Amino acid sequence: MTRATRAAVAAAVAVALGAATAGAQRPRLPFPMRGVSADPTPAEREYTAGEVLLRGGDVAGAEARFVAAQRLDPRDARPVFYLGEVARARAQWPAAEARYGEAIALDATMVEAMVQRAVALRELGRQREAVGWLRRALQRAPMLGEAQLDLGLCLEDLGDVPGAIAAFRAASARLHSDARAPLSLGLLLADRAGGAAGPERTEAVGVLREAMRRAPSDAAVLGLAGPALRRLGEARLAVDALRRATQVTPTAALRIELAQALWAAGDRPGAVQQATAATRLSPDDLSARYALGLMLAEQGDLAGARAALQAVASGASDASLRDRAGAALRMLQRRQASAPAR
Repeated sequence: MTRATRAAVAAAVAVALGAATAGAQRPRLPFPMRGVSADPTPAEREYTAGEVLLRGGDVAGAEARFVAAQRLDPRDARPVFYLGEVARARAQWPAAEARYGEAIALDATMVEAMVQRAVALRELGRQREAVGWLRRALQRAPMLGEAQLDLGLCLEDLGDVPGAIAAFRAASARLHSDARAPLSLGLLLADRAGGAAGPERTEAVGVLREAMRRAPSDAAVLGLAGPALRRLGEARLAVDALRRATQVTPTAALRIELAQALWAAGDRPGAVQQATAATRLSPDDLSARYALGLMLAEQGDLAGARAALQAVASGASDASLRDRAGAALRMLQRRQASAPAR
């Protein structure tokens, strides 16, 4: 599965969970709140109150507090940093990146501003710059798992797979309850292993198991781990992951992945049942109908297979999918022509 395919699956799951809009509204604050001094200044009181509001989702109220704090003490980097968090919560990435840069100019040791600036830079497609800021942050805080995770994502974007693997390994060891790092590591290792026996395959299976253990009911994690495990030859483990995913989010995309895992595990009736359910859930998803057609053909239901494949060959907007359905139909016709007459 390519990175683009993984992203598409994750996006489909996120939409089904209603996370597409919620994620843009919810501020990400991976760093602890900065405590104020025993005798807080007026600026500290303002930005501390703003932190509480931002964590509670009141972005506008928090912004007003941070602006007030900045006016009270223009030399304090913290209100500027949190104005960057406000921009991040609104997905205003150019503004966020600029604010984090202003905070670093006021305090060159502010690790959280370095990390968040890198996140904003990655969102803006400037991964090489992001890598520089993440490495700078890790020089100051080597045990910062979030920075290692973000570094891995940036390096993967840039095609540096060995570097990304090393970063994901470090992040997985440091973020003990977070499934993102072992999942990302497992997907990369699975792509490299290609199902062949060896240390990368063994590690891939192990870290994907760990991701499932850390997120036993997260449909996005399970929905990405399952197909990778199927490709690694771990069909039963893939069925377990995808069955749990469909219990949480019964989308057509997850059901067709479950169908393929069941097929690989030898449960062909169960696979056909799930593939049929996928086509009913999403009648316009012709990729599901294509997979069902192939399964029906293997099961000997040639009429059902022909109907499913014909719908794909005549209706799919994806030329590649149309071509594959057409090829499958021709093979089916040859098979029927060569069958002994009854």
